[in-house]
Amino acid sequence: MKDGLLIVKDLEPGIQEVTLNLEALYPDENERNQFEKRFVEFLNSDCLHSEIFKRRNNTVIYRTECIVPKKQDDRPPLLLVFGNPASHSVASGMIFSFERSKQEHRIWKTLSQADILSFSSLPGGELRKTLDELMQLRKTALLDNLSYDSPFRIGLAVFYTMPSPASVKRWGGVKGLRNLFWKKALTRIDEFEKQRIGEIIREFVSPNGAVIAFQKDAYSGIKSSASPDYTLAQAKKGYLAGNCQCNSDVRLFCMPPTRQSRGDLSTRLLQDVRERVLRVS
Repeated sequence: MKDGLLIVKDLEPGIQEVTLNLEALYPDENERNQFEKRFVEFLNSDCLHSEIFKRRNNTVIYRTECIVPKKQDDRPPLLLVFGNPASHSVASGMIFSFERSKQEHRIWKTLSQADILSFSSLPGGELRKTLDELMQLRKTALLDNLSYDSPFRIGLAVFYTMPSPASVKRWGGVKGLRNLFWKKALTRIDEFEKQRIGEIIREFVSPNGAVIAFQKDAYSGIKSSASPDYTLAQAKKGYLAGNCQCNSDVRLFCMPPTRQSRGDLSTRLLQDVRERVLRVS
């Protein structure tokens, strides 16, 4: 990959292992030492990080998630791209495994209400199962047999591979990555992540599918130069639509962040995207 900065390999279904080369990321030893101090605090911000992160010489090795099936059917592909994984979801082995006090993540209800993705055809339905069991059944449905209710063949990916805590103020979400790496280093990581997502789009989405980004950096990193720049106000109105930089034939839409994906507004926006994609697929 780019300058040997990040190397990604498949670890298990839906889970990948990423090796980050700190010497390539921080050629200046003083900057690297400053990062090391921040990284200790970042690791200590979530007890699950001991399961996700490893150190080997001047590298950081961590797990990430990518639910993109290799199996195909007649449905047009739709790739949903989010900011970065939550640490607890990576530890559990499934994207959006839960939120708050192990409640079902709101994104699943929103996708179902918008008729984009639901799982009523799971073996035995969705009732009387623990949330962990339900999420593993959904993972199998998405990756292995495509046995879900949707007009699309669905993939779920993240723009930044590194996970972070969902609700730790300094280290949570993509903001946490900015606080960890600082701007210059994160800009270098951006270039790799753009290349990685571009490969997924070319292999999974092209030529007749579409991409929906649910976060500012994801949209900005995927969009073509001719597509409108990101503003949250425009995302909330459903006005952000363009094409992908890696393939201008692939349409790109932008939704508000997942933390705002509850309620009628998000459902209506997604329903509109659904109809726009289906009209030309």
